[in-house]
Amino acid sequence: MAGSQGATDAPRAFSRIAVACERGSGLLMLARFALMFAANNPAVRLIDIVSNPASLFPTLMLSYPDWSEAHRAMTHAASTMLRQASAELARAGIDVDTQLLDSPALHIDTAVVLGRAATCWQADLVAISSPSRKHHWACHFNPEEVAASTHCPVLYVPNSQLSTEIPRRARVLILVDGRHASLQMLRAALPSVPADAELKVAYVIDGLFHLRTWCPRDLLRRLGERALEAAAGVLREHGVDARTTLLETQGELDDVPDAISREAKQWKADVIVMGLRSRHALSETLPGRVASRALRDPPCAVIVYPPAWVAEKLAQTIDGPMVATGMEPPPIIL
Repeated sequence: MAGSQGATDAPRAFSRIAVACERGSGLLMLARFALMFAANNPAVRLIDIVSNPASLFPTLMLSYPDWSEAHRAMTHAASTMLRQASAELARAGIDVDTQLLDSPALHIDTAVVLGRAATCWQADLVAISSPSRKHHWACHFNPEEVAASTHCPVLYVPNSQLSTEIPRRARVLILVDGRHASLQMLRAALPSVPADAELKVAYVIDGLFHLRTWCPRDLLRRLGERALEAAAGVLREHGVDARTTLLETQGELDDVPDAISREAKQWKADVIVMGLRSRHALSETLPGRVASRALRDPPCAVIVYPPAWVAEKLAQTIDGPMVATGMEPPPIIL
């Protein structure tokens, strides 16, 4: 990312990173990947979550009603994984500690217990990994639920990306939608993007069938162009060279998350960056539709930024209210 000055040293780069997995799967590689987005001398907490074995493997309820032995084995394996991963990071000079979260003992949902742990530790990034939804029966670690319950950015890396080596972060795809909150997210995300990464900022023209019937296609394109012009202004503020691109949905059964995934695959993106809320705003306690769908079997790693965290971090570094760059889209996009 040419022209970005001291991205990894910026005050808004991540300095307290919580790295969480179930059963220690890919914990060390996930931590090393998350550290690529960190400030100098970050604090790292490794978290292993022990789930209820009876819920992971329903046959245990029938064939082995007393699953205490299985639970003890899982707890022992998690503790071993935490010790090994923390020792490896400590040898590399990383300030690291560990935490074992026993979900059955706490009687709390996995996502909720992780969200509370991250908040208590004051994490500014939570990195998680999980099997694909096709194998979701074997894991209760849902990235959508974690993103909803955690009040800081979430880096989600599918297990398949960690199976052989640490994922790359050479190409970063950032999504904007023209809202003021989206531009704020772009400002907050830029300092933590690695300085040597190639950056592309994209806007998706959402040609939903109910918009096509009465909204001119040229108007939707102009809205996208204005959003990218505003994003380009933010990039210039930070001295960042990046490409901008307009994406478009294809057909009535295609939607924004599909277009994002398609572009990530074609451009061979390593990381997708987006805001937690989207144009289709739902309840404040839930991820936006686009962010929620993007966290389901993504082709690469995904970082989502909650708007409250973005506003708080920018307020800490800028005196006075932020001035929007560009204009808000008209209500038809909401």
